[in-house]
Parts: sequence; C-alpha cells; structure tokens
Amino acid sequence: MTTAEQPQHYRPEPSGRFAVDLAELTTPSTPSAEPDTGNADTARAPEPKASPLARGWTVVLGLTLLAGTVVIVRDLLIVNGSVTGTELLPPVFDWLAGVHSEPWMLWAGIGCALVALFFLAVSVRPRRRTHMSFGDGAELYARPVDVARLSTATARRVPGVLSAHTVTTRKKIAVRVVTAVTPESTDTIRSRVSTHVSELAELLDPAPRVDVTVTRGGEGK
Repeated sequence: MTTAEQPQHYRPEPSGRFAVDLAELTTPSTPSAEPDTGNADTARAPEPKASPLARGWTVVLGLTLLAGTVVIVRDLLIVNGSVTGTELLPPVFDWLAGVHSEPWMLWAGIGCALVALFFLAVSVRPRRRTHMSFGDGAELYARPVDVARLSTATARRVPGVLSAHTVTTRKKIAVRVVTAVTPESTDTIRSRVSTHVSELAELLDPAPRVDVTVTRGGEGK
C-alpha cells in the first residue's frame, strides 16, 4: 500500500472548549532521561522536639499587653465621652511624674536586668529532644516509652520469661524480667534477654546501654 493510499484518521477541529489543543493530548510525551528525585535535604523530616520554653512566657506577655490595651481603650472612650467612669491612667502618670530618686530604685533596676537576662536565656535556649532516633540521619523517631515497650515485648519472647518491665532513657535501657527457672539458669536468661534487647538498642543513635535484672517468680515482692 502506497503512502497516498494509507487510511487517514479523522480529527475534529478544536471547539474552543479545551484549554489545550487536542493534538497535544494525543501526542505521546517523551520521558525524561533522568527522573527528578527532588532535593533530599528539603524532603527530610525534622526531628521532633519539645515546645520552646519561651512559648509559655510569650502567652503571659501577650495577655499582659492585651490587658494594658483594654485599659488604654477604656480611658480613650471616657475622654471622648462615649462611656462614663473614672480614668485609670492619669493617676499612674501623676505618680511617675512625682517620683524622685530613691535607694531602692537601684536594686529595682538590677532586678529588671536579671529578669531581662532570664527572658533572653529562655528565648535562645535550644528545645529539648523528646524522641530517640533510629540510626544516624534516619527519619524514624520513637519516644522513650515506645522503645521501652519494644524492649519489653522483645524480652517476653525469650523462653523462660514470665513477665518483663522496662524503663528507658536516652542513655540506658533497664529491663527487669521475672522467670520461674532455677537460680542456675538465671544467667542464661539474662544473657539471652540482654542479647535481644541490645540488638534493638544498636538501632538507636546514640545506642543506650542495656541493663537486665532477672528475678525468680515471687522474689522481690
């Protein structure tokens, strides 16, 4: 079949109801040679941290300024005659105009400077870390209580362990297990629990120390 005899496909004329030409929709797009992987730094999840200490003091300061604004607006309404009442700010201004130098003012200034330094320290203090990281640069975080639950579940899977309880901090995972085996086998239980929990601890960065305490059922109650 020659080129002139090849069948022609019907293509309707654009009606103007589409944002793009129909030819652009039917033309296959050429895939990009290199896929866009994005910026790894911007896609990384931030580390969970506690609220800054300045947050609570900011709320207190905001409420104080709001109360002062209410007093100023009230006095302005009284001056304009919109409301009736006694102005609160003029007595304060009169007292400030009649203040003379007193010995206590030096100590008051020192106290104000200390308060200012306190607020400055609160503002620049880094936020406290609340989660533990799984690996250096990882995006998986867990609370210490979650790590304690994982450690407890790991210890309970060890044969011979009746119950387990874990207390976790950033530097230490303390596991206390109860077993019904003979005293000669407690070292074996302790070694197995320590091995399994240490495998979990090595996933954390930094890896906390593992301390396992084994007691027989009914002891230590």
